[in-house]
Amino acid sequence: MFSECRKAPTVSIIIATKNRDEALRTISLPSLLNQDDGDFEVVLWDASDSSRSRDVACDFEDMFAVRGISLRCFAAPRSGLVSQRNDAVREATGKLLFFIDDDSEMSSDGVSGLKECFTEYSQSMGGALRVEDASDEAGGGRRQRWKDVFYKMIGHTRKRKVALSGSAKGLGAPPGEAEWLSGCSMAFRREVFNDLRFNEKLETFGPYALAEDIEFSHRVYKHYGRPLMVAEKGRVVHHAVSGERVAGTDAKAAMVFYNRYLVMLAASQRRRLAGHLVFAWTALRILVKLSRSFGVRTALRGLRMAVRQVLKDRKSI
Repeated sequence: MFSECRKAPTVSIIIATKNRDEALRTISLPSLLNQDDGDFEVVLWDASDSSRSRDVACDFEDMFAVRGISLRCFAAPRSGLVSQRNDAVREATGKLLFFIDDDSEMSSDGVSGLKECFTEYSQSMGGALRVEDASDEAGGGRRQRWKDVFYKMIGHTRKRKVALSGSAKGLGAPPGEAEWLSGCSMAFRREVFNDLRFNEKLETFGPYALAEDIEFSHRVYKHYGRPLMVAEKGRVVHHAVSGERVAGTDAKAAMVFYNRYLVMLAASQRRRLAGHLVFAWTALRILVKLSRSFGVRTALRGLRMAVRQVLKDRKSI
């Protein structure tokens, strides 16, 4: 059904999707077709309930083929962001595996910027393009650049860091070293997947798998002991198209507690006691925040569900 490239590309762009054919048609695939470097393939891993996303892939197949770029669409045997990404890795042929969302719009120099970043930082096992939020008000990007100039003037450098509690900060940090990467723009060398996989426990309370990007990329950072890199060139605009999520439910509340706990485990690999102590305080803060947004009963039920799952995990070790 889909054409194959004769030569394995440098970059495999993996998109795990479900029921968001319009985002594929209008956001991600057009931006990939507009790349100034055609040394990549697209692996679309589709768990949709209909054939609409596959139809979109068929519509774009010939357009990519004209440029010598392979677009392959697979029917996902499992539904869930983490499991879909784990399964898609097996079909990717590139040296760099670049994960984006179906609502991610890459600048035309995205692929070339990513390749240059990995070439320049040959010891780094993971990298990314800068992420901008399409929902930012007009001029938000300019204000951020002025902030970066100001921080540079006073000698302050913001970085993407993960605290012992599992809290991740610095998404808008300037290019450079990072401890975590965003799921709508993160790439890893193929060798990483000989040692590590995305943590499917993050799907325990829903397929959205909150914080899967932070948990995995930070484990890569910890495992290899080398900084991840955010490229100077290229960017991704995240349009945050609404999709299948579990907002406001007991399961969503449980996911917030439990998935944050799993990120804490990744961040505190050699400081478990300290990590648990800090997380206990963090859990109280999360409880207060969720009580305000979801209601006290939903927040408490979510906390109980998360605690039960943690205890279940500990028994299975």
